[in-house]
Amino acid sequence: MAKKVVLKKHRGKGVLVWLAGLIYRHTWPILLSLTALTIAFGNYALKLEQQTTLKDLLPDDNKVVTQFEETVRDFNMVDRVVLAIRCKPENLEYAQVIADLFVDEVRNDPEFSSYLKYMNGNIFDQIEQTNYYEYLQYLTRFLPADKLEQLAARLTPEGIRQRVEQNYRDLESGIAAKTLIEKDPLALLDLAASYRDQITGNYSLDVSDGYLVSKDHELLLVLGKPTRPPEEVDFSVALTQFLEAKVDAACIAFEEEEGILAKDVAELGLTGAHPITAHENRTIKSDVVSMFVTSFFMVLALFIVAYHRPMAVVYVGIPLLSAEIWTLGIGYFLFGRLNLLTATFSAVIVGLGIDYAIHIFSRYLDEKSAGKDALAAMELSLGETGIGTLTGGATTALAFLAMGFNNFRGLIEFAVIAAVGIAMCLFQMFVFLPALLFLRDRFRTHKATPVRAQRDFKVEKLISACLRYRKEVLGAIVITTLWFGWEAIHLSFNADLRSVRAQSNPAINLQSQITSKVGGSLRSLTFVIEAPSEEALYGAHEQLTQKLDQLIEHGELVRYDTALSFLRPPADQLANIEYIKGLGLDQAPIAEVFESSMKEMGFRFTDDCREYISYVVLGVQAKDPIPIRELLNSRGEAVVGQFVHATEHKYKAVAHVYPSRGLWVKDATNTLIKNVIDSVDMGPDGDFYVTGIQTIADEIKTLVQLSFEVTSVLAVLFVFGVLAFHFRKIVLVCLTLVPLLVSVIWMLGTMQLFGIHINLLNFVATPIIIGIGIDDGVHIVEKYLHRKSQPLGQLIASCAKAVTLTSLTTITGFSSLFMAKYAGFKSLGISAILGVFYCWLASVVLLPILMETFKPKFARH
Repeated sequence: MAKKVVLKKHRGKGVLVWLAGLIYRHTWPILLSLTALTIAFGNYALKLEQQTTLKDLLPDDNKVVTQFEETVRDFNMVDRVVLAIRCKPENLEYAQVIADLFVDEVRNDPEFSSYLKYMNGNIFDQIEQTNYYEYLQYLTRFLPADKLEQLAARLTPEGIRQRVEQNYRDLESGIAAKTLIEKDPLALLDLAASYRDQITGNYSLDVSDGYLVSKDHELLLVLGKPTRPPEEVDFSVALTQFLEAKVDAACIAFEEEEGILAKDVAELGLTGAHPITAHENRTIKSDVVSMFVTSFFMVLALFIVAYHRPMAVVYVGIPLLSAEIWTLGIGYFLFGRLNLLTATFSAVIVGLGIDYAIHIFSRYLDEKSAGKDALAAMELSLGETGIGTLTGGATTALAFLAMGFNNFRGLIEFAVIAAVGIAMCLFQMFVFLPALLFLRDRFRTHKATPVRAQRDFKVEKLISACLRYRKEVLGAIVITTLWFGWEAIHLSFNADLRSVRAQSNPAINLQSQITSKVGGSLRSLTFVIEAPSEEALYGAHEQLTQKLDQLIEHGELVRYDTALSFLRPPADQLANIEYIKGLGLDQAPIAEVFESSMKEMGFRFTDDCREYISYVVLGVQAKDPIPIRELLNSRGEAVVGQFVHATEHKYKAVAHVYPSRGLWVKDATNTLIKNVIDSVDMGPDGDFYVTGIQTIADEIKTLVQLSFEVTSVLAVLFVFGVLAFHFRKIVLVCLTLVPLLVSVIWMLGTMQLFGIHINLLNFVATPIIIGIGIDDGVHIVEKYLHRKSQPLGQLIASCAKAVTLTSLTTITGFSSLFMAKYAGFKSLGISAILGVFYCWLASVVLLPILMETFKPKFARH
């Protein structure tokens, strides 16, 4: 047998032995101080905000975030909210009644204007509420050249009379909408664009009655424009609650009016970015609470079962809860909030914190069983087992901190919070736990009663069997690692937001159904043009619309919105002015002929009619083109300002593009974006880009892919550094690392086999497992270094039972993530469970085989 090489005594052992004595001598002051601090940190923990949007994960100075926020600010860009009323075709009239009642309930509420800019169930109703008259003064300058001849014909005395007469006949026969005739009696706006075509585009919609109804008459849509963006989570929650209350009120009013239950004739649901955000927020907050409560009590229950002692709830549960509270309190001072990633830390900390308690507590019980008193047992527990526990904690904390070396704000916050949590757990288990155990020992009345041992989980039999057939087991491990390694190479990233969202989110499911039913997405891609001059802006816009028209013809788009389609460059405006002037329309008695024609046909000539024709006359008498800046400074800014923005040195315009397929179909969406971006040449002084929540998701994908590689490598390097400092022998470092690397390969390979893609949340599983998994190897190698004359299987088994329990508790902690409703938490939970299980398996199977095969000759004093 090779002679042992004795390693130097670890410097930290004396400090930890001294700490045990200090806690023993001052148990009560320490307990009271820790309790007071826990209460203080708890007060700050309650002040933490919870931010659950993707944008909160990115740094404020990120270009994609900056572009998105600038666009929202400059154009007051807010996604619409949708009430979808599903019914049988024969119940469509009932659905229309419900829609009208809902709109009335919303508009009549005093808080309407604080939540919504508009809420419309009928486009004719929308037209009636909209003042288009002021736009008429610009119509002659903004019309396409090929429409000027039609305009001139309609404004001649004969043309005016014919149009008024036609209005009379249409109203009498019922084939025209009264609202459209009242708002535009000369039908001049149709020359700019067909309103109906702009509303429906290529959507499969029937708007013959003014309602947005699917062609099969099974779906009716009511659209609203919120006053604030969905990224303001509190507003989204309040708006959704407001609209849900109005849905209930409309159903009650319908039942009173029609005498039947609304649910018997229609099914109502809200969708859009705001309801989706509100439901996500509700789900995440519920999951965060349930994850902590579930993991905390499941871990404690497992601890009680393993040690046969209900009092474990007190002297392990209190330090564990205290560590959580301290971490949250410190998190308030550091960030003041929790994001999507940091919201998962409670389950992680519960699983890890109990691990540190298990190693200390198990050794304490072993020494108590051997007849030592409480102080001597704790000195050995902290002095020997504590060294490995501290090393394992340090590697885990550094692995978490490795995630912070990037420009991904959400990940940086998670890294810091998790590392702080590990530090708090170590502190509580090295101070609070021993103090409670000392207190328990002093009040223990039957000290002669044998200390109940921990369950052994039959790991000694497993280790012995593996050592007996070590060549066969080692061969199987090598083959399995090669197989899983091949699978891991093919593991892909899933950037689809639906992969991390709650699968039960009714707003998302309803949005998918609407997209399928109407033949296109109701959510748009927003393209932004930035140009140094007005001429350059119009030029880029012309390139853009040519491409968009082609995509509509090919069926890739259903429609697009852009105000520049209704505007014209100054040179074109001048040409229109000269054309109108050449025909003498600027001198024609348009107002007089219109008034007389209306009265001859029996129409009332109202103030609205007078205002309407006065703006028409202003338009034909215009002498100068109107530049964009002037238009934005006029009352026309209310409409144009939603699409065009100008600063001292720059012009900006947006185009809202509605794809034929949902935005979640990433390949189709990315291809569409590339085709559109490539179609516009902005030159060196301009810019053209797409923005919106989908671009933020794509930016997160880029950062996640980079972070996954960087943090995993850094985590390995940090762990290697800590192990090298701890063991001081490269052989021992490699011996500890091999099971970990095998475990990570197995985890990634299994994810590929199970179809679990890397997503926006579960990518942190790899660096987490690197930090957590190394603990098992450290403890087993430390136990090996403290060997005396026992057989290897028996020696390792004494430590492996604690490693087994810590793995079970960690898996239990992560299982609360797996049981969450939020798909991102669930995928992180299953990935981490696989990793922890494989780390345990490799540590208790592969590591003893390697020790038996290579027989490292190192040992500690």
